[in-house]
Amino acid sequence: MNRRRLGALATALLVTAAPAAYGHQPAPAASAGGRLTADPSLAVIRPAPDFALADVTGADVRLSELRGKIVLLSFIYTSCTAACPLLTQRMAVLQGRLTAAKLFPGDVTLLSVTVDPGRDSAAVLARYAQAFTASPRGWRFLRSEPDRLGPVLTHYDEWTRRLPNGDIDHPARVYLIDRAGRIREIYSLGLFDEQQAFLDIRALLREPR
Repeated sequence: MNRRRLGALATALLVTAAPAAYGHQPAPAASAGGRLTADPSLAVIRPAPDFALADVTGADVRLSELRGKIVLLSFIYTSCTAACPLLTQRMAVLQGRLTAAKLFPGDVTLLSVTVDPGRDSAAVLARYAQAFTASPRGWRFLRSEPDRLGPVLTHYDEWTRRLPNGDIDHPARVYLIDRAGRIREIYSLGLFDEQQAFLDIRALLREPR
């Protein structure tokens, strides 16, 4: 899929899809109508499993080495035509919000891991990242061979099932990880709300180190 088609698809999905997130404790201002939780209380869900995967340059990115930063971790694949480009476009919008707030790059790192390493080579991932104007200074696209990637997908409950048409069915979760390496929120990929994610990130940054 070329850059123009990716952009058009993502824009169409943004217009037609309603944003939502789940897992806030409590969420008095959140609703199915899309209202935001301005002062979220994000409980610790569990420690984020560590991993080391290669970025598009071949350099390893180890999650534990990002301690002290807020990390937003998503699972996507580049030939997806539904939820993945929507999520990636919304992460691009979030990147802009964080940049304007002088939180990116620096306080926040974005990671996108492909669940389809057979088709998503480093070059393919690099083109995908460029299509969504991802800044390599703070948004890394990661891959590895199946024997190395498999345990990572298992630890994040990201099972995959290839469909007859070549698409991949997967849970498509997005994880918000705090500066201590703990999962604090899990979002639905297809209905990811970048505005709420921005508020959640700001809330975690206000917590004492």
